[in-house]
Amino acid sequence: MKILRGIGYGILALLVLLTGFILLCALNPNISQTINDLINKREIGKQEREEEAQPEIPEMPSILDTFGNNLPPAEKSQESGETPEYDPLSDALLHNSSDTYVAPSESDIIIPESVAGKVGYQPVTENIEDITDEEADRLSKELGYGEEGDGLDFDALFYPYYHMLDDREKHLYRQIYANSLAFNKQFRPVESLTEKGMYNTFMAVYNDHPELFWLDTGYAAKFKGDGTCIELDLTFNRTADDYANAKVQFDRKAMELVDGASALTTDYGKEQYVHDKLIENVAYQVSSKMNQSAYSALVNGSTVCAGYSRAMQYVLMELGIPCYYCTGYAGENHAWNIVGLDDGYYNVDVTWDDSDAGNYDYFNKTDSDFSSTHIRRELSVNLPPCNGTKYRFSDAPAVNTGEGSTGGTQGNQMRTLADIGKTQDDVINSLDDYYYDCYNQVRTLGPGEHEFENLIGSESLLNRIYSIYSNGDYKQGYMDNAVTAVGAGTYDMDLLVEELQGHIFRLTHRIRLGY
Repeated sequence: MKILRGIGYGILALLVLLTGFILLCALNPNISQTINDLINKREIGKQEREEEAQPEIPEMPSILDTFGNNLPPAEKSQESGETPEYDPLSDALLHNSSDTYVAPSESDIIIPESVAGKVGYQPVTENIEDITDEEADRLSKELGYGEEGDGLDFDALFYPYYHMLDDREKHLYRQIYANSLAFNKQFRPVESLTEKGMYNTFMAVYNDHPELFWLDTGYAAKFKGDGTCIELDLTFNRTADDYANAKVQFDRKAMELVDGASALTTDYGKEQYVHDKLIENVAYQVSSKMNQSAYSALVNGSTVCAGYSRAMQYVLMELGIPCYYCTGYAGENHAWNIVGLDDGYYNVDVTWDDSDAGNYDYFNKTDSDFSSTHIRRELSVNLPPCNGTKYRFSDAPAVNTGEGSTGGTQGNQMRTLADIGKTQDDVINSLDDYYYDCYNQVRTLGPGEHEFENLIGSESLLNRIYSIYSNGDYKQGYMDNAVTAVGAGTYDMDLLVEELQGHIFRLTHRIRLGY
């Protein structure tokens, strides 16, 4: 009984104390605020300790807002956590490769008459200004760093030039890239590099990022007497003045090629599709505006070698295919591409293929093939060597036909029907005849890996055939029935095109049918 009485007295005492506390807080609000602050401080301290345990993730709202949903492949892959599709190729990148590019001698370069003068690449230009210490002090107080690019990273498989730089140069690369996205022309560099280091860093940004179509090839830098760079000035072309409209047009034209290529089953097929469409839609013109940008080729429809190459680079990157902007010498300053497929890298010169002589003379070539016409220079010598053989186009001039090579026809002349043992009776002139011929050949060949070919009688029919592979109509047209007829369960296919004389096209199908 005493125990129960004691418990009752204890509860009564607690109630009295609680009532008194409530009355005290009501009469003096500062007390309740003080207690609330103490509680919040404990929670904040707990939250800070939890945040310290997690790695800091820098935020760049202005950069992402500028670029919208059209992030480059590197940022896309990091956001989604996906592994890049082309990991095996990374072994051939830069200094990880046991094989390196060996530049031919300039004296060995012989430019075919059919492509002589089809160049136009403008190297990066720099304007260096020495300023007084007083001017440097003034600029140091006035200029900010703008966007520093902290937190950005770039996949070596898609952005190889970034990985040619040391850590300080990479820091400046990220700043130049971020300020370009934010349209900041003037800023103080986060790293004060030598003039050569500054030059290589700007070139690396420019060469890696064709999506920065408003960024020109020149920049200015101001240095004080001790070699410290105080100001970096970028140059933008006129698309920066109406960026929203220019971006809409750029995306629309680029996506036409991306969408057309996406339905094709292999990366080789996608590469060839983009190559052919650029030749079809773009004209070589020295006087074209903004001709160092992908915009000139995709939107304006006229450009020089730089525009062809940067358009090819941008579209293939959007398709997830490694494609690099390669610069050097081909009688004059010149630009072309290096493309990564599943067995290695290949040289592609879309500009020179856009000629009357032949549309595949400079498509998917090895460094040996290019040794008499092209020399890489500056940072491009560090791009991976081109030694792929599986997709090496066989009808272009072969300089050294070694083991594993498919050989080639010397010279730039297109072959005739007689050269390949065919006659006009073998040429197909309608889509129905193409379906019929393909069905019969697939059914005859059966499961396994095979090649078969058709001769297509016009460019208009060839474009229709491109279309059926782009939208998937070929499946209903012949493939599904042929696969069922031979009892196969899976298939994939590459398409190779060779133009013959008389606007006839030899279409080779490399097909794999499995159970």
